[in-house]
Amino acid sequence: MRRVLYVSMCIVFLACGLPGCDDDDEITLVNNYFTGLRVIHAGFDTPPVAVFLNDARAIESLEYGESSGYASILSDVYDIEITPAEDETALLISVENLVLMPLDIITIFVVGEQADIQPLIAEDSRHLLDDRARVRFVHAVPDAPAIDLKVDAGDGTQVFSRVTFPEATGYVDLAPDSYVFVVTAADDTVPLAAFEAIVLESERVYTIIAVGTLDGGDAHDFTVRVFTDNEEGIQSVDLVPVDL
Repeated sequence: MRRVLYVSMCIVFLACGLPGCDDDDEITLVNNYFTGLRVIHAGFDTPPVAVFLNDARAIESLEYGESSGYASILSDVYDIEITPAEDETALLISVENLVLMPLDIITIFVVGEQADIQPLIAEDSRHLLDDRARVRFVHAVPDAPAIDLKVDAGDGTQVFSRVTFPEATGYVDLAPDSYVFVVTAADDTVPLAAFEAIVLESERVYTIIAVGTLDGGDAHDFTVRVFTDNEEGIQSVDLVPVDL
């Protein structure tokens, strides 16, 4: 029988009280003994999931579109299993021998349709820059081609180019400002989707993730959600679609 070790849906400050713990965002989360770990559920047709670390139930129930928030996990080698929250015998994802190194901060994205659900494991950076916002992009739309993320128009300035499913880019630095993001197929200028402006603030880190499908006949709209990677790593907002 599996053990139960609940990690709440927010940051767990296990590192506090250890040497080097202070108010700095990364030092509080990780140190020479701990890794920061977060799970984001981006599997559009997959029910709420449970996450097990070495057979211990670490996340009770994570719904589509949600972030678990960061937890401080003792750095070690882990077998990770993800199942439907209501049926822990129905294995969806298994990751064996995942090495969680001290000081690393990791997000596991659950991506794809349920029949072919898979993990996308990315290393996060929560390092803050004065007068800059830091942004990365995650392609989690299985029926979408390689895509570009641009600003203002289909032929606007590229922020990310030729991002394929499933992929998480590295971070880029942007001036703090209001941005109208436009998604096109790679090397194309015809918008697949465009969105109302969002303000990116200085000294913040963001993950922009495309989720859902391009199939207009299903109930899973193509959506772009912006997660804040600072602090708990839970906060998010859906961009509002617009016609250009």
